[in-house]
Amino acid sequence: MYKATLQKYLEEKEKEKKISKNTAKNYISSFNTLQTLFKTDNLKYIKNPEETIKVIEKEYTNNQTIQAKINIILLLIKLFYKGIKQYDEYYEIYDDYINKIRGNIITEYNKHEPSLMQLERSLTKEENDKIITTLLNNVKYSIKTVDDLLALRNYLIYMILETMPIRGDFANSVFILENINNKYEENINYFVLDKQEKKVIYLQQNYKTKKKNGTRARLIDSNLYRFFVKLYNYYNNKLKIKEKHIFYQNDCITALNADNLSKIYKNIGVSIINKPLSLQVNRVQNASEDGGIIEYLNEKAEAQNHSLNTHVKIYYKKNMVSKKS
Repeated sequence: MYKATLQKYLEEKEKEKKISKNTAKNYISSFNTLQTLFKTDNLKYIKNPEETIKVIEKEYTNNQTIQAKINIILLLIKLFYKGIKQYDEYYEIYDDYINKIRGNIITEYNKHEPSLMQLERSLTKEENDKIITTLLNNVKYSIKTVDDLLALRNYLIYMILETMPIRGDFANSVFILENINNKYEENINYFVLDKQEKKVIYLQQNYKTKKKNGTRARLIDSNLYRFFVKLYNYYNNKLKIKEKHIFYQNDCITALNADNLSKIYKNIGVSIINKPLSLQVNRVQNASEDGGIIEYLNEKAEAQNHSLNTHVKIYYKKNMVSKKS
């Protein structure tokens, strides 16, 4: 009952463009994990905020994860118990707590210190090289079996994230050939294989920061082109798939999704270097490579009494004459 009503509510908000598809999905995921955590099919745990918060804090150590769980509780109260005085009081307790958590998250961000998990799951150059070499060696010249196809899939997934450290939005993208008559549906991501120009374009139309950054056409590393050709040809000639997705689950029938992608990426590390990988850590590690430059720019921004964003977006100009060289 509760889940069905929640799903309907989120679908309506998504249609109204009040929330994104990913936000709706995250709410459902948080709801499911809470029901599992409290081993229940009802919402009685909401009625004991102090104990509920203790259980959540014991289960999760990451403040952002905790925030996500409290957010769904706030939504559930609004959805099922709006206007009931007792639940209004519960809402205030949870709301006060989440404000404290948000403050902790901001404090953590400002420290720029990696978490223990981020340190444990980050890769050395040697580990990264070993993963790439192993995955590449597993790719066969000719795909003949399911295992051959999965080896190609895993290599491409890893290399996409290596050369373009994005979120997992690309997992269930549509895979098509470049054609002047192509019609691209809104809110669907595409990998476009251009055999004439020998390139692959990733057309991002459904991702977390779409509202801010709009549709993006990203050129895939040219070294990966031949592997995309191999993948497309197998889908087209052997599997006879008409409406192709870029990647499939191990059954080679069901399109991959972001959750499956995360598990595959994690297991690539476990199977090769006995270390679970993380999409988030991959992004953190990539951004952190520029730590020295970022710290330097932060110091310059502080000297001018403004933010780094203002420093870069407003004050930075190309081709200005330098007073120092």
